[in-house]
Amino acid sequence: MLIAFSSPVRTQDVTNDPGSSGTSTVLTELQGGNWVLTGVESKAYNGVNVTKWNTVGAELTGLCSWKDVLTIEHTVVSSFKWQDPPKTMQPGSYLNLEVVYTNVDYSTTANINTGVKIFFERVGASYLTMGTSSVEVLKLNKDNKQYTNEVKKGFFYAPKTLFDETKDCQLIVDCYVGKDHYVTTYTYSYQP
Repeated sequence: MLIAFSSPVRTQDVTNDPGSSGTSTVLTELQGGNWVLTGVESKAYNGVNVTKWNTVGAELTGLCSWKDVLTIEHTVVSSFKWQDPPKTMQPGSYLNLEVVYTNVDYSTTANINTGVKIFFERVGASYLTMGTSSVEVLKLNKDNKQYTNEVKKGFFYAPKTLFDETKDCQLIVDCYVGKDHYVTTYTYSYQP
């Protein structure tokens, strides 16, 4: 038996301006070469350890469920799917990535933030906050007031400078439900 649910889907575009990074250091712009994908890693960081993460193919689902002091059960279930990033990118090339957010269940009046953020950063940077040299791809945040399904496309310029002396950078995809995060990190190496 196949059951299909139809939900309103909203499409939205975002663009980052490479001229507004706010960095105070002067970085040399890369000439030629490519950023080449060298590794992919996924890991759950469960801050309050109430979310169960499940991946099926290219789709990730986070199930957050808890009981309050009155033993009322609260549930937030969010599904995330994102387009695979490119295997190679020329520095400064204009690209985009698409994310599909699906609200499976939001059965609570508590304000539980759920969503995804994608950005480029130096290797080893925190997934929680973007630094001054980060290149934002997109942010999508939902809460108890607005949790409709959404397709969001983020437009960005591939990094034009090195983040540090390693010639590596990471594209961080941070999916979260409350304080629990599931982070997929794509490592790129600059090859002149």
